[in-house]
Amino acid sequence: MEMTTRMIMLQNIEKMVKEQDRVDEEDSYIRQDNEDLKYLEGRYEQLQLPHTVKRVIDDYIACMQTRDERYSDLSYAAGVRDTINLLQGLGMLKDAVAATTGIL
Repeated sequence: MEMTTRMIMLQNIEKMVKEQDRVDEEDSYIRQDNEDLKYLEGRYEQLQLPHTVKRVIDDYIACMQTRDERYSDLSYAAGVRDTINLLQGLGMLKDAVAATTGIL
């Protein structure tokens, strides 16, 4: 049972990564943001800032990124949970199937 749950979760993670890659390629706003990030990263690297200052800025950016990634993961999981609950409420999904995912 534990192996099945783990396999399902790994499959969900793989699907999530593939979906993120697809969105990165197809969504015009995300594409523009990615282009802007590359441009701004180049400008940032050219700044004549002391290493200690760049380190603080890098840590600040990394902290925002990890927070946003975690929030994104939690939002995705909440959406999956809400979908399962809705489908169960409509009688379209049996409890045994939802329990196997380990999401509830």
